[in-house]
Amino acid sequence: MTIRISLASVVAFAAVALCAAVSRAERLIRPAFIGGDAGPGTVNLPYVWNDNTGNQWQFYQQGQFQHSGNMPVYSQGAMLMINGNYPQGRVNQARMDEKTGELVFDNLACGALAVTRRVLLDREGGSVRYIDVIRNTAGAEQTLNISYQANMNYGVQMAVNVADPKKNTQNIAWVAQTHANGRCAVEMFAGKGTKLAPVINYQPGNSAVQISFSHVLPAGKTIAIMHFHAVTASIDAGQKFVQGMKESRVMASVPSAIRKLIVNYRGGENFVGDCEILRGDILDVVELRSGDQLKGTLKDASFRLRTFYGEVELPAAKLAGLINAGEYRPRQLLVTTEGEVFGGALDREKLSLELSSGQAMEVPLTQISRVGWRRRQGEPEEWTFEKPFILMRPGDRIGVQLPEKDIEVATRYGTLRLKPSAVRAISFQNEEHGVHDITLIDGSRFAGLVTADVFEMKLAGEGREQAVKFPVSSIRRMQFVSGDEPGDDQQGTLDLMNDDVLVGILTGALKLDTAFSTIDISAGEIKRLVHTASSPSDVQITLWDDSVVSGQLQQQHLVCRLQSGIDMKVPVALVKEYFQPRPQPSAAVMQTISALVAELNAEDWKARDAAQERLVAMGTIVIAPLKQLKAAQSPEAQQRIEMILKRLEDSSSRNKPQSSAPAPRPAPVLVD
Repeated sequence: MTIRISLASVVAFAAVALCAAVSRAERLIRPAFIGGDAGPGTVNLPYVWNDNTGNQWQFYQQGQFQHSGNMPVYSQGAMLMINGNYPQGRVNQARMDEKTGELVFDNLACGALAVTRRVLLDREGGSVRYIDVIRNTAGAEQTLNISYQANMNYGVQMAVNVADPKKNTQNIAWVAQTHANGRCAVEMFAGKGTKLAPVINYQPGNSAVQISFSHVLPAGKTIAIMHFHAVTASIDAGQKFVQGMKESRVMASVPSAIRKLIVNYRGGENFVGDCEILRGDILDVVELRSGDQLKGTLKDASFRLRTFYGEVELPAAKLAGLINAGEYRPRQLLVTTEGEVFGGALDREKLSLELSSGQAMEVPLTQISRVGWRRRQGEPEEWTFEKPFILMRPGDRIGVQLPEKDIEVATRYGTLRLKPSAVRAISFQNEEHGVHDITLIDGSRFAGLVTADVFEMKLAGEGREQAVKFPVSSIRRMQFVSGDEPGDDQQGTLDLMNDDVLVGILTGALKLDTAFSTIDISAGEIKRLVHTASSPSDVQITLWDDSVVSGQLQQQHLVCRLQSGIDMKVPVALVKEYFQPRPQPSAAVMQTISALVAELNAEDWKARDAAQERLVAMGTIVIAPLKQLKAAQSPEAQQRIEMILKRLEDSSSRNKPQSSAPAPRPAPVLVD
């Protein structure tokens, strides 16, 4: 099996070679021509294809399909709609891609979007794979509401969603048992651990299902959505189809130019680009520039690489492949079994190889094109990158330990000193502006400039304590926390005019000049703050008790204390909206809460019960004060406070009010 490695970018992903014995889902990667009865070229629509499981598939002008024949499962499937419109084609024809064997529907228009639909059919498994390529031809970014619909001919007996095994809070597929002899329809719309999960909308008793995505697409950019449709004998078989999908193998038949555009699957992230490295099954492999391949056992125990960020030593037991990049002054690219990529110059001129015959030989590095180590037991099939890593502009991807020093960032809110443990990621490459994008673990994100010229870090991994220096000018992205775990939705959010989002609470004392008087306001008591429509210099403030006052703040700046503990000074003029779902009550109410908490320690149990019920009756406004007062109470009072908090928080979750603050702006996909 082979793996593709890119030298230009570690975000364009290739695929593995085809395997002889693969699961039913994996057979989709075979680039055989559809049905075996149509070669490359133009075909008329509807195009009819029979699989080996008794299904007859018919494909129509917009790329959708339906079944016909004996008790067909689908009446329609893969019906695509974007922003309420169906893509429209000009002719009643499609074409066969002679390289991939896909049925291609191109030149489809949907408003200011150009759409191409690519369909790969699996005759043996009775399933199809779609890749919908969508390009924004407009001069401005567009928010895409992408939806797919499927209808069943004989209705649905029962249906289940298939959860993402890596993120069980999101679903990736839908399996429905139909009245067509109990056969099941399988709709798979995302891969494991996807960052773009579908919303599956199915009403019991209905015969239709709708799957939707929302995505921001910048002007001139392109994305691709990959999805699968299959028919199985049972719900259990349908779930196994989804769970057994090996996304890295599925990527094998996807052209590299399209593979890097797919936004709802992560399987291709185990591979980079268009240059392959070899992997042996039971032997190591050395490929020479002449094309000859030598198989045996590589004897070098470790490799020392001179890079522009320092000298790195890698044990051979942790290496997956090596590639000589370049013709005249080749640069060696070492890829580890965990997906790290190191580029530089090896400190040796030859590699030691023991052939399978037992003969030992020294192979000159200048004669080597690629090297692939055999697969080891326990080696991960897909690279997850859950540890901190650095992504370099030349393509290196390096696992690191967190920096020991604070990260200094110059922002329009002042110079900040960020603790690395509070940082999720820093992007040093932004196509829209020249500043850096900082994202914190509390969900805050803002623009700034990292002031350091060099980052000193230690490499991650067993037995590695190597210190290296990364020039900031060569870093593309620093990722310290993986995934997109949601923050606390009960925290305050400050949305700003420049699209920065700060997650935290306002602090300090404010003075509001109203039409009749000056009002003193504690910032912690503010529930909502916005500018008024009549004057951009005036604000409207909603307090903890839902009273509303308008006027002009005497302060020119607000202090926002982020959930991660950082204080940021924000110009009032820059505020779009502040919303705090759990504001602090007034001083008088705080005194009442403190008195009731004291009653939780009373000798009379009736007094304790009465105080507890009064605190519950006051509602969610007591949650924050109770959390502050809990530690100083007796064990019984602490237990009662925990009971109060649980009742209030459970009630709040069931009846959660909608925040008036806008949802965080989706991050655009910046791909060509």
